[in-house]
This record gives sequence, C-alpha cells and structure tokens, in this order.
Amino acid sequence: MNKKRISNKAIKFSLFRRVTQSLLTLFIFITTIMLSACQITAPFTDDNADEITDNITTPTFSYSQYYLWLRSISDKQVLAEEHKQTALIAATPQENNIATQSKLILIYSLSTTDLHQPYKAKRLLNELLILSHNMQAENLAFTMLLRDQLNTQLYLLEKQNATDKDCNKQLDARHGLIEQLQNQVDQVNHQLMLLKRIDLNINERG
Repeated sequence: MNKKRISNKAIKFSLFRRVTQSLLTLFIFITTIMLSACQITAPFTDDNADEITDNITTPTFSYSQYYLWLRSISDKQVLAEEHKQTALIAATPQENNIATQSKLILIYSLSTTDLHQPYKAKRLLNELLILSHNMQAENLAFTMLLRDQLNTQLYLLEKQNATDKDCNKQLDARHGLIEQLQNQVDQVNHQLMLLKRIDLNINERG
C-alpha cells in the first residue's frame, strides 16, 4: 500500500516538473523573441554580475537580462544573491524597494533551484505592480509573462494538493476498513481459541 502511494506521488511530481519545465522553456523562448529579433545576449559571468544587478533601474536594463544571468550561475551563487537582495530590502524604505523586489521575484520564480517559491514570487509581484507606475514597456511585457507563468504554476500546485488530499482521504478510509476487518479477525480468532479450550475441557472430562 505504501509503495503504491509513493509511486503515485512520484508520478504526479514527475508530471508536474515536466509541465513546469515545458512552460518555463516556452516562457523564455517567447521572451527572447520579444526582446530582439537579431540581437544575441552576451554570456553573463561573475565579472559583470555587479553591473547587471546594480543597474536594474537604468533605462537600458531589462528584467530578462537579470533572469538569464540568474540561470547562468550556480545554485550557491543564486542563494548568495538572494541573501544580498533580502538584506537590501530589509534596509530600504518600501517606496525604494522596487528594484530589489523585482530581483527577488525573479529569484523565487526560478524552478531550477531550491529557492523556487511561486507563492512568494506571486505575492511580491502583486505588490510590485501596485508600487510601480512607470515600468518600461520591455520590463512590463516580461512581468506580464512572468505573472501568467506563476499563475499556471500555482494552478498546478493547487491541483496537485487537491489530488494529494483526495488520495490521502481514500488511503485513510482504506486503512480504517483494514483496521475494522483486522479487529473482526481478532475477535473470530479469540472465539475460536475459547471454543478450542471448551473442546479440550470436554475431552479431558469425557
């Protein structure tokens, strides 16, 4: 029973990961087409990391550039970047947090790292859309695509959670039935033992 339950969850998790990765690939593909038809983005390295992360509010910076840089670095570097931006957002007034909040949204949207938190990314994104009134068109388009991506991920997560709850209910019901049947078997065995004792007593007296 437990093996079957683990297998079902493994299949659901694998399916969810495949769908998420497919949507992410499509998301990046569409974004790349929108940003430039002929321009090729140069590879990102640690040498230009500060330039990329510090210039997010300049007219020439794009969210997609920062996102692609995040995908080019290691999980350890992404974690360090998240710590850096978290510290900055804690030390900065909310009205000046738009740049830092944007970075955290993209960090938490990465499905390839342990920092993947679509619920948190969506909450920060909703706050960003309220605070930011003059977002450049390129970043606005990227943000809208990201919002659709997060909505899809959250829908799949909710659906998976609902399925898991339904499976758990069914398993609990089956466990309850098995326990009930086991109790009945125990009672029958007890009665059989009593009958055997009575039979032995009768034979001994006989």
